[in-house]
Amino acid sequence: MPVAVPGYDPRRGMTLRQVNFLNIALMLAATAVAFAVPFQLFLLAYAILGPLHYLTQISWLHSRSYFTPGKSDHLVLGAMTAVLLALKYVAVDRYGLVGVVPWAAGLVILSLAASAAMVLQSGLAARAALIAAAVAVAPLIVSGNAAQALLLTMLPTLIHVYCFTALFMLYGALRGRSPSGAAQLAVFVACSASFFLVGGGPSAMPGQYVHDTYEMFAPVNVSLAGFLGISGIDQPDAVYVSPAGVALMRFIAFAYTYHYLNWFSKTSVIQWHKVPRAWSIANIVLWIASVSLYAWDYGTGLIVLFSLSWLHVYLELPLDFRTAAGVGQELRSIAQGRSARVALGAAGQR
Repeated sequence: MPVAVPGYDPRRGMTLRQVNFLNIALMLAATAVAFAVPFQLFLLAYAILGPLHYLTQISWLHSRSYFTPGKSDHLVLGAMTAVLLALKYVAVDRYGLVGVVPWAAGLVILSLAASAAMVLQSGLAARAALIAAAVAVAPLIVSGNAAQALLLTMLPTLIHVYCFTALFMLYGALRGRSPSGAAQLAVFVACSASFFLVGGGPSAMPGQYVHDTYEMFAPVNVSLAGFLGISGIDQPDAVYVSPAGVALMRFIAFAYTYHYLNWFSKTSVIQWHKVPRAWSIANIVLWIASVSLYAWDYGTGLIVLFSLSWLHVYLELPLDFRTAAGVGQELRSIAQGRSARVALGAAGQR
């Protein structure tokens, strides 16, 4: 996902500029298809590209020690993922214990703090203080429905596939001082805005199978509408037929599809395919099995692969925090450079 990493050598494949322009083309293609068949595009991308993305990214993260200094940090994140999934599938879905939902949201806050602490350059005391602060404020945050939706619905879905993708693109453009990287980010924003600026319904309305299958994802649309202040999408059918519902679906389909395509297009940049052969074979076998499971029963495939999706989101969190810190460093560097140029210019005028 990051556009620029240490050790990048353009001679290994496409240059960074070429990759950026390839991604612009991929964005435009994803936008065009999302306008035409948003529901179908999302379901196909989620079922086919999604599992391969999760598997290859986890193997890539493993080969790079999950971008954390501790050898067992990823086990902590994996354990938190297991607890979270147990709360969802066992406590809530099976036994209806909705009272554990705030606890699940609190666990997400603790996981975010733990991930930040893993990459924090300060000492052990500062890391412990960060986690303690998260434990202290979590009960105050997770009591509201909006916070629960943000942490449990939006974080592993659109925040991950859209906001973090934009973050990596911004980091790459800043680090490389790349005009093509800036253009890529501008097209990304323009494509996203186009779904809400262009009216009209999709050219191909979803059939009954697509309609019924997407019902499992409809809460994401409802949550997104709530955060954006869009009314009238709290009814199930509004997701499929209302102009606002169609616009949101186009955006979601684009966000997911390009998130996957962005990852697969960066082979020459981040070398995600450079993993041990055993990992590569396992990824292929598991991907074929996951696609077959979706083909057999999409609902069952969703339940199984949702767990893998959550795991890859959690394991990526340390890298997300490193990238956010990198953006801050690059912005400071640019600001300092401009200040130095202004000072030199003023001195030259004396």
